[in-house]
Amino acid sequence: MCVLRKQLFQTRSNTPREITVDAYRTEEEQIEALKKWWHENGKSIVAGIVIGIVAIFGWRSWKEHQIARAESASVLYEQMIIASRNNDLDNAKVFANRVINEFTNSSYAIYARLMLTRLAAEENDLNAAEAELRTVLKNSQLPELRHIAKLRLARILITAEKLDDARQLLNSDSDQFTAHYEELRGDIFVLEGNVDAAREAYQKALLSNLAVGDNQSILEIKMDDLGRG
Repeated sequence: MCVLRKQLFQTRSNTPREITVDAYRTEEEQIEALKKWWHENGKSIVAGIVIGIVAIFGWRSWKEHQIARAESASVLYEQMIIASRNNDLDNAKVFANRVINEFTNSSYAIYARLMLTRLAAEENDLNAAEAELRTVLKNSQLPELRHIAKLRLARILITAEKLDDARQLLNSDSDQFTAHYEELRGDIFVLEGNVDAAREAYQKALLSNLAVGDNQSILEIKMDDLGRG
């Protein structure tokens, strides 16, 4: 009986020690494996975290910079509009040129050039107006703005009696602006004395206007001037 108790006591006292030693050995192996893994990968992980943090703050900084620039451009553009409405043409030009020079690739710069075009045309400086509109055509990526610039440039060229240049410019067409293109073609034919071709162009413009619901009173006047035929 005493031997049995002694064996049980030894068994009970040895079992926890073996489990503790095995667990300790396993933890040591895990720690060593972790140390090895960290030694091999730690630098790249830290670098990735740093790069990620820098990228986040860099993106935020860039966005804030873009917002600030857009607000500055908007303020200058508004000052240009106010000066124009007040017939303060000198300051309107100053603000327009500042928008163009400081925010060259923005939409505000395109609209500023269109403003300078109008002011130049009002002063009968057709060469300056033509130069501004050709720059808009070259730099603008928006189809609507390109068409507007093209139509205005065609009118400038017709006024300057550069009829061949105007006709070449109007060779490309757009469904949205068909009436305007045809009207300008009619104006060219009128200046060339080709009444029949002018009447035909005006008629196409009228039909297009009816399709889109545009005001057609000016075309009606032009048709009456030619005689309906």
